[in-house]
Amino acid sequence: MTTSSLPRLADELDRLQFGPPGPCLLIEQIPIGFGGQISRRLLGLKLALALGRRAVFLLEDDPPYLQTCAPQNAPVPGVDWAAQPMWDPLGAQQEPCLRFEFEAANARLPEPGGVVSWSQRGAAARYGLPADANLDGEILAWMRPTAEAEAEIAAARARLGVDERTLGVHFRRGDKTVETAYVPARHLNAAIARVHARWKFERLFLASDSPKAVEEIELPAGVRLIFDHEEKRYNNANHKMLFRQPELARQETFTACKNLGLLAACGGIVGQDNAHFATLAAALVRRRHPEPGRVILLSGDVAELEAPLLGRYFALKRRARALARACVPGELREKLLRLRF
Repeated sequence: MTTSSLPRLADELDRLQFGPPGPCLLIEQIPIGFGGQISRRLLGLKLALALGRRAVFLLEDDPPYLQTCAPQNAPVPGVDWAAQPMWDPLGAQQEPCLRFEFEAANARLPEPGGVVSWSQRGAAARYGLPADANLDGEILAWMRPTAEAEAEIAAARARLGVDERTLGVHFRRGDKTVETAYVPARHLNAAIARVHARWKFERLFLASDSPKAVEEIELPAGVRLIFDHEEKRYNNANHKMLFRQPELARQETFTACKNLGLLAACGGIVGQDNAHFATLAAALVRRRHPEPGRVILLSGDVAELEAPLLGRYFALKRRARALARACVPGELREKLLRLRF
């Protein structure tokens, strides 16, 4: 699908987010990884399109990270958000203001994909688009970076030489093992070779949490590796580190922003389907290059599917993490809801 097939979405987002006041939906913002927070903004804007409601973000930054997105909605003053009902994806709600909380919405939608799939179907149907339309790419293109973030990305592109003839590879390591086993490097190397067989990219930009990533990636003949050796890598959950060391917020914010921006600037992507940086960048690459063969997102569960015992171990970890997460957001949510424009 070409960009011209989706001409109305940017205009609709302008109208919903900055036009005359109308029904609105408060989007819960919680302190998670940078990619997860951008994905939450993306989901909120897709819900805006699906519901015909303004998506309201109380915060312009994404704590513990600094602001990297330009404001995405006009203010909605005078609303006691804590008193507003929760949005129910199975209900016909007419209230002018509702609140969206991810876990609560997903609990009402036991189908695969939950509220993410629901929002895709709803927005596509509302605008008469195919069910698989690249809504993510259009919404992300509408989500403008701040001038400072744009300058950081442009400087990194010029310094490293990332362009449309570059394949972006997101080699997810760091804290990913709290969710799933690492995707083995051999699967990424096989995917890189498959892309190169169809599209002869000249450079490969490797984005990874791990300082040792370059030792595991195999380059096709004649392809030059781009790896930012100046970047500080901690191979950890960076957002949790920032709670302990907030003085690193600027460094880590613009490191994350740089990597996402560079991946999105590439002419193709290899990554995994459960890593936010890879899925976000892939949506923007597909917007420019809808032809098949330039994007491969591997199953993030591939290691667990290959080793059932490993899969059971990580299933237990995910259940324990979900229980812990369900207990944490309540206090933070109430603090956010007390904020006023």
